[in-house]
Amino acid sequence: MSSAGRPFGKFTLIEKIGSGGMAEIWKANLQGVDDFEKEVVIKKILPRYAGNNAFIKMFVQEAKVCSLLHHANVVQIFELGEHENEYFIAMEFVDGQDLLALLTQCTHSKITIPIGVGLHIVAELCKALAYAHTAVDKKGKALNIIHLDVSPANILLGYDGDVKLTDFGVARATIEGSSTGPDDRLKGKLGYMSPEQVTGKAIDHRSDLFSVGIILYELLTLKRLFLGRS
Repeated sequence: MSSAGRPFGKFTLIEKIGSGGMAEIWKANLQGVDDFEKEVVIKKILPRYAGNNAFIKMFVQEAKVCSLLHHANVVQIFELGEHENEYFIAMEFVDGQDLLALLTQCTHSKITIPIGVGLHIVAELCKALAYAHTAVDKKGKALNIIHLDVSPANILLGYDGDVKLTDFGVARATIEGSSTGPDDRLKGKLGYMSPEQVTGKAIDHRSDLFSVGIILYELLTLKRLFLGRS
């Protein structure tokens, strides 16, 4: 049975808009008093992974990292919760599509993306990363965030012109003095990784910037730079 339109705690799931390896993404409504409603996105762990501690840890990590980030070019996190043994994150709804969808459509239709549009997308992405890379906690301590998965699927393009970075699920960060993040650096997308990330060498924020360079190339040429087959 479809879950569309069914209650999910204080939310109503309206439409599934994506699915990944460990979670699915839903457009939802948040209901409040006096007919208050707000469009949000619910990201929830797939039922088959609901009891997987490794997936839950990664999921909680994403919420913790993003809860500390407040920037116009970063998708905002509203809540980390649990409903009927399903962990979920409630986050900002961006009315648009991701960059991967745009690149795919333009490639199939043989439509060139104007240089100015491509540069705007990359410039806004760089604003998001500059903020994340220099972010500090409430005590002023550096969070040392590295996204590790800067790729077209994680760049959301709003129909109003907004560009927002999302999915910090595999990010490295330092929160409350404890290092968080996966030991396996290959949890991002191989075709967008820096050589250091692929080979397991020490990395810093420049690894994310290498990914930005790949994205810029693909925006201007509509060709993959690294297919990631090896």
